Amino acid sequence: MLQCVRGMCTEMATAGLGYDITGARAWLYDLDPATIAGTTRSRDMVVPLCRMHADRITVPVGWEFEDRRVPVPDPVAAQPEPSVASAPLFEPRSRPEPADPPEVAEPEPAPPSLLERAFRAAPARSQ
Repeated sequence: MLQCVRGMCTEMATAGLGYDITGARAWLYDLDPATIAGTTRSRDMVVPLCRMHADRITVPVGWEFEDRRVPVPDPVAAQPEPSVASAPLFEPRSRPEPADPPEVAEPEPAPPSLLERAFRAAPARSQ
């Protein structure tokens, strides 16, 4: 098996990159297991790429690019069938009517402080 040639990538190659510099064109093709088993990069000039790097490939401005790989369908999640017997998990609630603001009672006067009581008890000074 061939490994992707991109740096630090540990994935196995699924596509090969071919290019023609004089014709200014590049193409991607599928690497099947039989081709990969008998291929070496140095002998056959294969540029092996994993799926992620093959999907991200870009070519220089002015070059022609052709993707010859067989398209892989995107996975489709199966929609669950609705059950007649199942009830909704949450019942919608209506908003409660706003309540009248509570009556605010007048605060009781605070008891006199110790200093205030001392001044009341002191005899008045006469001049």
